[in-house]
Order: sequence, then C-alpha cells, then structure tokens
Amino acid sequence: MGGGDGMETVVGAVCTLLGVAVGALGALAAARIQLRGAIAQADAVLAQADTTYRAALDQAYAAQRAAHEQWRREIRRDAYAAFVTALDEVRELAARPELLDAREEASGALPAASRAVTAAFAVVELEGPASLTLLARTAHQRGLTAAEHALRLAPRATAMRLLNSATGAATADTSDSGSPSALARAAHQALTQLREAVYRMERGETGRDAYDAVRQRATEALDACGLFTADQTRALLSDPSWEVALRMGSEHADALARCEAARGDFVTAARALLAPDGDNDADTGDDTDTDRREARVARPARRLIP
Repeated sequence: MGGGDGMETVVGAVCTLLGVAVGALGALAAARIQLRGAIAQADAVLAQADTTYRAALDQAYAAQRAAHEQWRREIRRDAYAAFVTALDEVRELAARPELLDAREEASGALPAASRAVTAAFAVVELEGPASLTLLARTAHQRGLTAAEHALRLAPRATAMRLLNSATGAATADTSDSGSPSALARAAHQALTQLREAVYRMERGETGRDAYDAVRQRATEALDACGLFTADQTRALLSDPSWEVALRMGSEHADALARCEAARGDFVTAARALLAPDGDNDADTGDDTDTDRREARVARPARRLIP
C-alpha cells in the first residue's frame, strides 16, 4: 500500500508540473500573440503618422513653391515690362528723326533711350530664361539699329522740317525779300536748282563749273536764311540728288519694321512664359513644363535671327 501511494503521489506531482508547464506555455503564446498585435498596431499608427506628416510636408512644400513661383513671375514680369517700355521709347523717338537734335549726340533723348533699353535688357538677361533672352537680344539690337539710322537721318530730316515750316508759315511775308520766310523760300529754290544741276551734269548737259556755281549759290542761300546748323547744311548740300537720303530713308523704315516684329515676338513669348501654369524654375528639379514652354518660346527666335 505504501508503495502504491508513493507512486500515485509522484504521478500526481508530474501531472501537476505538466499542467503548470502547459499553462505557462499557453500564457506565453497568448502574450506573444498580444505583443505581435500591439506591434502591428503601433506600426499602423506610425505609418499613418508618417503618411500624415508627408502629406502635410508636401502641402507645405507645394504652397511654398507656388509662392516662390508667383514671386518669380512678378520679378520677371517687371523686368519684361521695363524692357518693352524702354524699347517703345527708342522706337517712338527713332520713328521721328526730323524731331531729333543730332548736335546733342550722347546727351540727346534718343541716345539716352538707347542706354535705358540696354540697361533693361541686362535685367532680362539675368532673369532669363535663355530662350526669352535670345528674343530680347534680337529686339534690343534692332532697336539700337533703328536708332542709329534715325540719328544718321536727323540732320537732313530736321533741316527739311525747318525749311518746310518756314516756307509754309501762315504769316509769311511775300513783300519783303529779307524776311525769314522769303529767305527760306530762296534757300528752298536754291536747293531745287542744285538738284536740277546734278541731273544735268550727270546727263552731260552742263559742266562741272556750272554745277559748282549753282552749289555756291545754294550754300549762300542756306547760310543767309539762318535756319540750319553746320551739320544740317552739310547734309543738304552733300546729297543734292536725294539719292542717298532716299536709300537711308528706306533702310530706316525697314529697321523700324524689323524692330516692331522683334518686339511682338518677345511680348508673345513673355506672355506664354508668365502664364501661371507654366513657370517652373530649373532648380526645383521638375523642369519638364519649363523645357516645353521654353521650346515654344525659342521657336520664333530662329526666324528672327538675321
């Protein structure tokens, strides 16, 4: 009996230990399952937080980028507008060479306007982009060319304006041969005779001496009327046939037309570049839209280059 009871006690103890072990293993497994669930939940919370953070960061970046692009557009718009305004000033002055005073040279209105458009172009060159700078350079160069033609025409054009104004004055005194209007008419008649003398000499109808005599009378008539500067008198006498003046006038008109065309191409390209949906700076890394837009801007430039 004693041996059987001892065995039962041992078996009971072993069963108890096994039960405790199984229970411990079950509790450990449950704890591990709970831990995994907690880790998964924490990962989900972290992922959601990361997504929220990235969305907020992207939104803040987009807002900052939009503000930067708007600021950049305003800077460029001001630069482009200043350039067009300066170019228009050059064009307006160059279109009226008869109102220019060639004696002023560097201090005159047209040279000052030329310097202003050069300064405005420098700002456009800094702001870019390169495609629009090319169009601006073409317009700038053509504006300066038109100004140069106007300054070359100015002495003769101004002299003819003064002469026409004096001979066509409503208060012209036809009775006094020494009046300003009479002296102006005499100068005008002398220039007409000089032009006719050139034609006759070119056709061989008169000799050089006869032409020189007519030229001397024209010189005296121009000096007597007192309307002209030395440069203006020289311009009238150096081209009595008007051949050079007509050629220069044609070149001047062509230069103005080319400047106007270049201005139009620049303005069209600038408007496209300043559109809110297209201005991406190269330093943002997203230059696809910029490349496409600048490619569109660059197309007129190939047509403009002489």
